[in-house]
Amino acid sequence: MSFVDELKQVHQEILEAIQGFKPDELERKNVIGYWSVSHILLHIAMWEGEVLKALSVWRTGHDYDWTYARDIQMFNEFFIEAGNHLPVGHILQMFNLNHSALVNDVAAIPDEAWEKRGGIPEWLKEITIYHNRHHIEKILEYKKSLKK
Repeated sequence: MSFVDELKQVHQEILEAIQGFKPDELERKNVIGYWSVSHILLHIAMWEGEVLKALSVWRTGHDYDWTYARDIQMFNEFFIEAGNHLPVGHILQMFNLNHSALVNDVAAIPDEAWEKRGGIPEWLKEITIYHNRHHIEKILEYKKSLKK
């Protein structure tokens, strides 16, 4: 499976995981740690936005400087606080738009560029695949607790 196909698959898994939730169940805080499902969707959307920036730098032949996000807990909290006022519909829109932009950007990178840079960077797989699958598990646990 290509990396682009894997990105699309993970996104589809998230969409399937949130199917059947009522809006209040998506916004209920303290169900996945102290976050809601909508917080997780915002969190994923914001990280995929960070990946888009990092890919832009990576494509120039340079490595992205991630030191600004070294304190991940603080960085994540910044994202959540910044988006706390957003309704679920807007979060879903951002979630889908950022993902679509990421898929299109990754798909536009020619094979020669991947090969020249040593393949798909581990940070890219970590943030977009492994990280998102971790959150899918948490969403599904919450869903199971609601007997859905």
